[in-house]
Amino acid sequence: MPQFSNEAPPESTRPGFRLIRTPAQRSVVAIVTCDDLVGCPTHFYRNRTLPCEAPNCEPCNTGHAWRWHGYVSCVDQSSHEHILFEMTAQASDAFRDYRKEHNTLRGCLFKASRVSFRYNGRVVIRCKPADLAGVTLPGPPNIPVMLCHIWNIPTPDVKTNGKSKGHPKLAVDRARDGDGQERIPSHAR
Repeated sequence: MPQFSNEAPPESTRPGFRLIRTPAQRSVVAIVTCDDLVGCPTHFYRNRTLPCEAPNCEPCNTGHAWRWHGYVSCVDQSSHEHILFEMTAQASDAFRDYRKEHNTLRGCLFKASRVSFRYNGRVVIRCKPADLAGVTLPGPPNIPVMLCHIWNIPTPDVKTNGKSKGHPKLAVDRARDGDGQERIPSHAR
């Protein structure tokens, strides 16, 4: 049943961040606003990235391989927009090393670019501490909640499940009934 109203919900209740990846022809230069990178195994399935839901995962069951993707919130230095940045496991090594040295990713200035200038070329990320004199970074968003919104997953179904490359990783734990069908939680109906 639709719930109509004459006012939009307050901005603070909606995860309205844009998700970006490293473009082919230019670099992304941004300052990280979260303390750590969050990631999980994903599939590119039916023309979109989805989290792996093993052992009851349709893409896995149809033979689609998974790969790990990591996410950080950051402020893009060209647009000053607070965004969510996606990267592969290999590209995340620079963040792992930075966090190991500085105990946080918050305040990390990074530049991400593609070596071959192709949309599927290898991404190289370089990190260094940002000069934060006169800069006020926005607070870190709840990245798992943002990913749930993007992937249309009820947030109670997501939990942290160990670490990958030293970073927290997420796992989707959707409730299933006896015949393997997904149960939709009452709050999502």
